[in-house]
Amino acid sequence: MTAFATPPETRESSIESIDPRDGAVVGSVPIHDEAAVDAAVARARTNQVEWGATTLSGRSTHLRRVRAGIARRSKELAEVIAAETGKPDFDAMAEVLSCCVLLTQVIRRAPKVLADERVSSFPLYVKRAEIRYEPYGVIGVISPWNYPAFVPVQALSSALAAGNTAVLKPSELTPLTGLLLGEIINEAGIPLVEVVTGDGATGAALSASAVDKIAFTGSPATAKRILATAAEHLTPTVMELGGKDAMILCDDADVERAARTAVAGCFANAGQTCIAVERVLVTPANHAAFREAAVRAGSQLVVGPERNSDVGAITQPAQIDVIERRIEDAVSEGAAVVLGGRRRDDLGQSFFEPTIVDNVRPTMALARDETFGPVLSIIPVADVEESVRVANDCEYGLAGSVFGRDRARVEDVVRQFSTGAVSVNDALVTALLPSLPFGGVRSSGFGRLHGDAGIREFAVPKAVAGDRLPRLPGLTSLMFGKVRPTPAQVSRLLGLLWGRSPRRE
Repeated sequence: MTAFATPPETRESSIESIDPRDGAVVGSVPIHDEAAVDAAVARARTNQVEWGATTLSGRSTHLRRVRAGIARRSKELAEVIAAETGKPDFDAMAEVLSCCVLLTQVIRRAPKVLADERVSSFPLYVKRAEIRYEPYGVIGVISPWNYPAFVPVQALSSALAAGNTAVLKPSELTPLTGLLLGEIINEAGIPLVEVVTGDGATGAALSASAVDKIAFTGSPATAKRILATAAEHLTPTVMELGGKDAMILCDDADVERAARTAVAGCFANAGQTCIAVERVLVTPANHAAFREAAVRAGSQLVVGPERNSDVGAITQPAQIDVIERRIEDAVSEGAAVVLGGRRRDDLGQSFFEPTIVDNVRPTMALARDETFGPVLSIIPVADVEESVRVANDCEYGLAGSVFGRDRARVEDVVRQFSTGAVSVNDALVTALLPSLPFGGVRSSGFGRLHGDAGIREFAVPKAVAGDRLPRLPGLTSLMFGKVRPTPAQVSRLLGLLWGRSPRRE
């Protein structure tokens, strides 16, 4: 692993990065104050001048070098991710792979998506109309700990492709991953990413700084504080927040497949995923069969600190208290734990068994609040119509899934699902397809990452109108003076054009 030394003269105070698997200190980083954050933004703005002037094809070529650097140092990056989060080795390497996949999509699409676009000049056909996409300038990226490389790359890939530079503030739990990611990006040539480390005060300083846009991924509570600060400067934001994703089973669903998918979609990364499957809505036709299949699949998983385990550590050990309290409250209200349900102190202080809770009611906190742990709730409903109502009656709306064989019925559920994404007969895959936009509704945030929409999220569309026939007088000048039409003439024109019965345009 790479050692990140901090010069003594710059260390007023520091944060230690802890391996949640055994409590070992991985390294330490400085807590950057407001002055240090402002200096980082200033450096990023200076570097943006050269980067913003680079052609679209030149940016894609540069991002290929960034991708190559991540690929070359993939083992090193995965080791740092695993050490700071407690993930199994495969999960950490899969995260690095996802970074490269996302960069590949941006490299391919950005030159097309951000190219000057000719559009219709209706109704002023003597004019030429086009849209140009220009960078904002400096993007502030505040990222969480659960996917400490992939989540910042979600924003950075598009932001850099659009000609911006960035200041990255990684989570205080995973600062070394953020530093290494910035190092890899910058070694490709132009220093495109400044990394500032620290706690919430550092993030607040970045939110209040002179950045031109903020991309935040994290909790709604923190998002509200960032939005309040950003509002003072009218700084635009992209907010990717929490989720409470539901899986709906139609009566004709492949129950075995749905159960295996739910177990994988819930317990991957120990449930610490914003699009984790947390709720499964089952009708009487498949309730018992799904419960039995899910318990069979979940009981085969290995939890522990071993690097090849299926379910790793809870990165924030205090979260285990939240998980336990949610389960205890649900059981006291009539729910039943059918798998797991216990912390594993014999493995260390940061492990919790994959847990399945049956007969959860929609009104329980376990069914309504984001758990962010390895807990799958089975919620009985009368029919699919009630499934849709319960799924949508939620503060969050990030993603969801539906299982069924009747395509028309499944499509009907997809249309009614009030979420940013829906997977059919699968889960989580919308986030793995980089051509699709990623984002939610309601308390799951706004704005989009991934896909063409994610690339344009970090570009300012500039409208340009030029002359098609340069010798004609300017149209604006005709609106004043003696040559302008009278109101009566305009009224007659409106009647001729649109005052009759509807017709095709």
